[in-house]
Amino acid sequence: MGRFPRPPLAAISAGLFSLWAAGCGTEAPDPASAATTDAGASAADGSGAANGGLLSVGVQDGQVILGWPEDEYAYHCVVLQQQLPGQVKQTEVSLCTKDSGRLKVVLGKEPGKDGVDYALTGLGAFKVGSANWILKGGNKNWGVTPSVIAQGPIVLGPSFSGPCSSPDATFTGLQTWNAKAPVKMDISVQLAPGKSARQTVEICTPEILVDSVTAQGSSAAGGKMTFSYTFDAPGMYTVEVNNPGGGAILNCAVYVAAAAPLIPVEVTGGAGLQTNPSAAQLVKFRQQLLDLTNAERAKVGAAPLAMHDTLHQIAQYHSEDMGSVGYFAHDSPSGETPGARAAKFGWTKGIGENIASHGSIEGAHNGLFWSAGHRKNMLAKDWKFAGFGVAKSKDGTNMLVTENFGN
Repeated sequence: MGRFPRPPLAAISAGLFSLWAAGCGTEAPDPASAATTDAGASAADGSGAANGGLLSVGVQDGQVILGWPEDEYAYHCVVLQQQLPGQVKQTEVSLCTKDSGRLKVVLGKEPGKDGVDYALTGLGAFKVGSANWILKGGNKNWGVTPSVIAQGPIVLGPSFSGPCSSPDATFTGLQTWNAKAPVKMDISVQLAPGKSARQTVEICTPEILVDSVTAQGSSAAGGKMTFSYTFDAPGMYTVEVNNPGGGAILNCAVYVAAAAPLIPVEVTGGAGLQTNPSAAQLVKFRQQLLDLTNAERAKVGAAPLAMHDTLHQIAQYHSEDMGSVGYFAHDSPSGETPGARAAKFGWTKGIGENIASHGSIEGAHNGLFWSAGHRKNMLAKDWKFAGFGVAKSKDGTNMLVTENFGN
């Protein structure tokens, strides 16, 4: 199969993620069933309501605001609970007001600054998915049994909060929070001077699939592109604009008809690696990455991938090279490309590559999967085999993950 480079895509959250694919442009099949959330009240200004409006969830400038109507209680706590498979004790955190009469708690990056009460990283023990909330009220001396005001379900999801803009481009007309489905948006992308883009915009849908839309207008440096898209199913979408080389200019979320907007769980946690993994650790990491990938493929009816030793060798070589030399890219500083690496190890068939720099294996996988280009690479029907490499970054703060897919 012919080879064509797709150099770096995307920096998402606090991780770095990039893809390269050779000879495989495929579309994932229709899923057996769509992954949706219950319809409920939410608003285009970045707020949503859960359980009849008793708890509201808003996102503004990277902060998450949990609020509730005024009542007779001076102090309140929002308790988040999640029962994870295989865990006897559920994960729980209480977010309590510190001042009398305050009807909200604010989560953000720096507690004590700009009204932030708690750090988002305090939610690091939770996993992406369903959870429960309980709103409790009481006096300053809570006593043994504070009153339960209300409770209900909530969804914990990826961190895509904040304005949808970057130094390279800005979206106009893209509304993050939307109360109903379907919703049609007329969207424009203003490119910064000196920055150009691909004419094609890629969109991850709640059904796990990836749509492509051809924009009108100029994708040249400083140009303006326009396109329309109908978000027709409830759930989370991501809209991604890339530069001509494949690097992400914008990767922004759109939430449609969710019972409550997703709270940005900070999956940026993880200790990274201080040394390269042992043989036993590498086996564990590879199995974890394969299981996570095949679980996503199963959702769309794609056949599971099998491990391949040659792809493992290619991936491990690249992860260790990035770590020892100190770079994060598909092409090495010496100019070695993914295709050249594949040929060095005797791989002559089609090959695709995702790379991530992250503190944990799960965080690396999630960051890749929430990017349209990486997701398309991961779910491609033509892939039959996978290989994974994991090494420490040069400064020991992250894991350098390489995923190679082959047919």
